[in-house]
Amino acid sequence: MLKKTSWRFWIALVIKSFEGTTRPLYLKVDIVRNFIIFEKDKVTIKEIAAYHQYWAANKALESTVNARKGNKKAGIVWHTQGSGKSFTMMFYTGKLVRELDNLTIVVLTDSNDLDGQLFGTFGRCRDILRQEPVRAESNELQKLLAVSSGGIVFTTIQKFFPEVGRKIHPPFRP
Repeated sequence: MLKKTSWRFWIALVIKSFEGTTRPLYLKVDIVRNFIIFEKDKVTIKEIAAYHQYWAANKALESTVNARKGNKKAGIVWHTQGSGKSFTMMFYTGKLVRELDNLTIVVLTDSNDLDGQLFGTFGRCRDILRQEPVRAESNELQKLLAVSSGGIVFTTIQKFFPEVGRKIHPPFRP
């Protein structure tokens, strides 16, 4: 194994990173169509998915398509800190919107900070999503989920708690 301080290590890493994504033409088209983003904040920044984000999003899409036909269990993608989870989720969502018809995608988090971070990332990259994500307030969550035209809805788990004075949520009827 090469040491991380060795220039050979970094050359090998770059070659390995691009080895799997530059061979067939369909991979190149897939990368250009689904894995290059232009983050629009104060300035526009062009970013391309890292190889693990590319493969994770494609495997997750494949698993989701198979789950819709079979046992309805799509699985999970494991990431470490600083590995680009937000972008992987956004690339996966972009492919879901393109590949599957009229989806409503709910991005459910356990904290307002994470909800805000993800909503910001998705909002700045809406070109790849082909729609504007929305952030649900407590009183409008069911209304946002009841639409027949799909969409991307951000919310926290706390918004699924029953209203004050109720022991359970009323049944959801789209």
